[in-house]
Amino acid sequence: KQWYQRRVRGDGSGNMLWEDFFDIMKGKMLERNPEEEIRKAFTLFDDEGTGKITLRNLRRVARELGENMTEEELRAMIDEFDTSGTGEIDLNRFMSIMSGDL
Repeated sequence: KQWYQRRVRGDGSGNMLWEDFFDIMKGKMLERNPEEEIRKAFTLFDDEGTGKITLRNLRRVARELGENMTEEELRAMIDEFDTSGTGEIDLNRFMSIMSGDL
C-alpha cells in the first residue's frame, strides 16, 4: 500500500480529511520540477521545434483552447514580451515570463 492509503479514514468510507488530502497534494506538487514543467509547456507552443514561439504558434494554441482572439490581440501578446524585436519568443524569455522574472 502507498503511504497515503494509510491516511484514509478507518470507517470503511474510503474518505480522508481535507488536511490529509492537502498534505498529500502539497507533497506531490513539491516533487515536480518547475523548470521542466515550463519547458514542456513551451513545446506545446513550439510544435515545429524551432525554439521560438511565433504568432502562428500562438494563434494555433488559442484556437485549440477555444479562445476567439483577434490577430491584433495575439500580436499584442507577442509584442509585449518580445524584447529582441524578432516577433518571436524564445525559450529563455518564455521561462522568464512563466516564472515571473520579468
